Amino acid sequence: MGRKKDLKKDLDEDLMDIREPEEGKKETLVDIICRNIRRDIIVGELIPGEKLMAKDLAEKYGTSETPVKLALNRMISEEVVENYPRQGMVIKPMTLSDAEEIFDLRLMMDLYYTKQIIEAVKVNKTLRRELEQNIEEHEEIMRKFLDTNDVELFLQDYNHDYEFHKIYLKCSGNQKLVGMYKRINPFIYSNYIFRRQSKEKDLAGLEEHKAIFNAIVDGDEERLRECIRIHMHNAIKSITVIMKCERIK
Repeated sequence: MGRKKDLKKDLDEDLMDIREPEEGKKETLVDIICRNIRRDIIVGELIPGEKLMAKDLAEKYGTSETPVKLALNRMISEEVVENYPRQGMVIKPMTLSDAEEIFDLRLMMDLYYTKQIIEAVKVNKTLRRELEQNIEEHEEIMRKFLDTNDVELFLQDYNHDYEFHKIYLKCSGNQKLVGMYKRINPFIYSNYIFRRQSKEKDLAGLEEHKAIFNAIVDGDEERLRECIRIHMHNAIKSITVIMKCERIK
């Protein structure tokens, strides 16, 4: 009961703090519910394969069923939720082959524009500062995170990892590429890394971000490509170990 009150309080705070999304439009109630569903997936309160009931979610988030149904329909179009005729709506489960295909795609995306990304950061101080600030903030979060299991710090850890890669692809100058990154459900496969691997692994991922940034600043394309390969390889390796172990009953 206490947890439901806390979630309702979180949603109420979100409603009072409506921010401007990237498209310049104010967040709607449906946007906020989608964000809360994603948050609950990330923290493990909603599990891939779990059936979703609009009535239960409406009660949990303190809203009517209508915006919840609209949010779920949107997440079906985003391939976060699946709808089965008899079973109803469920959070889309992820297989190892799904994860491998996503990381193959991510690797191709990250490697294709390395030359342009290096040039963009060289001439655009704002882009360089965005990457620097992301790493600096992430370091501060990890310093705090090492001494606690606070959910909010975990979410900040996840968000900064997600944002680093989004900024990196933004440096390519290709809006469709950034849009593709947003659509391949990074928070779903990240759920198999964050909070399931050790904090030492999380720190190692941050160090890999630093190596990527340093290679960009140094203008070393060959080193940048190698840093990206290492980063993606380590991510899929962690997911593979976690998913294989979780299949064992």
